[in-house]
Amino acid sequence: MTDLKILYERAVFMRAFEERIAAASDAGHVPGLVHLASGAELVELAVIDQLEGPLDQVSGSHRSHGLALACGVDPLALAREILGRAGGLSNGLGGTQHLLAPESGFLTSNGIVGGQVPLAAGAALSAKTLRTGGIAVAFMGDGAVNQGAVFETINLAVSLQLPLLFVVENNGLGQSTGSGYATAGSLIGRTRAFGIAAEQVDGNDMPLLLRTADRLVGWVRKTGSPAFVEAKVPRISGHYHGDAQGYRALQKVADPLVSFREILAKTGSENDELKELELGAKLRAEDIVSKAEGTKDKSDEALMAWQQGGGF
Repeated sequence: MTDLKILYERAVFMRAFEERIAAASDAGHVPGLVHLASGAELVELAVIDQLEGPLDQVSGSHRSHGLALACGVDPLALAREILGRAGGLSNGLGGTQHLLAPESGFLTSNGIVGGQVPLAAGAALSAKTLRTGGIAVAFMGDGAVNQGAVFETINLAVSLQLPLLFVVENNGLGQSTGSGYATAGSLIGRTRAFGIAAEQVDGNDMPLLLRTADRLVGWVRKTGSPAFVEAKVPRISGHYHGDAQGYRALQKVADPLVSFREILAKTGSENDELKELELGAKLRAEDIVSKAEGTKDKSDEALMAWQQGGGF
């Protein structure tokens, strides 16, 4: 298990990276909307810390910048992809919602709500068939659990006994709709009806997240059967960056990074040391995204090729 201080540094970098991407979006450098994962950093790091990428493969939603970083994806290639620049993960052609880096254990992200879940089942089936010893992990939001494809995938994972871990980041909102309005019953109750091992955990408690992830990843790997974890997390940003969020009261929410920092302080980490980690993460994020902004824009390249070809 990785040292808590190292995990904190990674979490801070994930947040700083996304904040710098948000600034790039404000400057008009990001094609399309940017969906930030602020608040979900700890659960993503806790689960990924138990994996053996690229033996294990992870799929994520449209909100997967941080998840890709947690998997160890090259941050400069990631930033270039988000900005639509040459040298990105898909040479700038996939953009913010369609990230691929299977060589790092990050199978794909997906712009369709719940669309990444059956893809993870395919990776799990491949691992089982080829007897690689690997597992697959599907990250999703609570809104995705209402999708038919997710129900079908849970059913298949149990029926076929697939080594697949379902991770739900439950922030209580499906885009702009509260889960209390749109979701019947409990997610844990639904899942247990399939006969699947399922646990609920506080997404602000890093030590608890690590123990839970260790237990469930170990279960999936040892038994070759699926498991499910629901992590209660805040959604600190809007559905997308710039969302006015008129659909909810903008009260202050508990920040998992603050909770994590307090745990470190109580266990002997010095304030100056943590400040140095935080500053280093922010400077690194600034440097990386600035370099990405200075890279050739793939849309300019495509427009030039179109014009040279005579246009219409």
